[in-house]
Amino acid sequence: MRTRRSGLLSIAFLASVFAISVNVVAEAPSSPNTVMCIPGELIFSDDFVPATVSDRWFFKANFALRDGALTRTAVDPNESKRVFLKDPAFHNTIIEFDFKLSGKTTDLRLVTGSGGHYNSVTQIRPNHFQVNTPSDREAGFVPAHLGECIRKSQAGQWQTMTVEYWNDEVIAHLGDDEFVIGKHPIIDRTRRYFAFQFDLPGASIDNVRVWNAVGQRDDWAKTRKGLAKSQVGRDSVERDPVDRYKYEFTNLKSRLTLGDPAYRELVATYERLQAALHADYPKAFVTHKQLGKRIAQKKKEIKAKNADFKAMEIAVNKARRAEDDYVLSTQPELARLKQDGIAKQRYPSELGLVRAGLEANADKQLGALVAETASRQFALETRFPEAFETVGAAVAARQVSRKSLNDDPGFQLRNKAVVEAGKAVNAYLEQADRGVVRLAVEAKAYADSLKPTGKE
Repeated sequence: MRTRRSGLLSIAFLASVFAISVNVVAEAPSSPNTVMCIPGELIFSDDFVPATVSDRWFFKANFALRDGALTRTAVDPNESKRVFLKDPAFHNTIIEFDFKLSGKTTDLRLVTGSGGHYNSVTQIRPNHFQVNTPSDREAGFVPAHLGECIRKSQAGQWQTMTVEYWNDEVIAHLGDDEFVIGKHPIIDRTRRYFAFQFDLPGASIDNVRVWNAVGQRDDWAKTRKGLAKSQVGRDSVERDPVDRYKYEFTNLKSRLTLGDPAYRELVATYERLQAALHADYPKAFVTHKQLGKRIAQKKKEIKAKNADFKAMEIAVNKARRAEDDYVLSTQPELARLKQDGIAKQRYPSELGLVRAGLEANADKQLGALVAETASRQFALETRFPEAFETVGAAVAARQVSRKSLNDDPGFQLRNKAVVEAGKAVNAYLEQADRGVVRLAVEAKAYADSLKPTGKE
């Protein structure tokens, strides 16, 4: 049973912020509770003691060290937020962490990735957890749900999740009967991105450990077979018809992508026709990401060429620093964090929480400083509007360009070919699994039943 160290950690927090002299004894990490892998060297460990928390974590006021854990705060309460580890490099790996779902948090995720793409997501919900793999178009992978497991309700209680990776295999488990096992080529990569994502405030994580895995257990082949059989035979997570259809349809596309050459050829034809059309009509099909990059590049060029832009931007930044200086003046003891090599990375979090408190109380002096910053920013954007074009405005221009092609016979002919290729892909999917077609009908009926009828 996990033992909390709240009393000791509260003292440690005070020591790190207010320079109280105290000796904090680090607790040796327990051995990982593995099923598939043989653990080797412990390569990362953090129990979120404020005085010794790793400076490899990146987080701001959305997270704070409280009660000996890292907790998702109420700053930006309606937005999903992540805390990530700097410079990870994990391949065959065992990851273990404690978590507590509490407050408003209903979705906690361990996200790993590499090469600019995610490669696995362990998603914990109040009533179940699952392991997913995202898409990687460059490698030809589409999203997949590797498995799901009903989770015994433990609201407000600490539990330990262990996730083991070996080549293309993964197993995530809370206990002997609560596990998800899966296999996918995208998993067999070095994880150079490592983050925890919280959908809403309240939940906490603690005791994050990462071990190198040096092999699979001798009896793994037999164990894998038994676990896979048990996973197939267990009860499904209860979902409404729309979510059930989405879950099964995602897996159908993944299965066919990995194992059906005829399906892959149909998809390749559709994507080839679509890519050629987009390349020949770039203004009509430029992506949100491309638009964002263009806007950023335009701003960079204006800043480099125009001294007035640079001077006005410096004035905006100076006004923002004045806001921070004022916030710090209300809690000057936080300055010690800024000067402490170990605690330095906690400074933005603690300062942000103090600011959130001032904002909640409608502090007049902070309000005046924020208004000054906004005034300077408005002046900058008014003087150089081309540097601050919004993606929304760029999208509107894209839509105008797209609409103008309705009178272009050549475009219409090629667009029709793309549409027909897409229909061929969908027809193949329907023939491949009639059960998913049935789920689609049920999902539509369910969604229609939720629409307003217009009658009182």
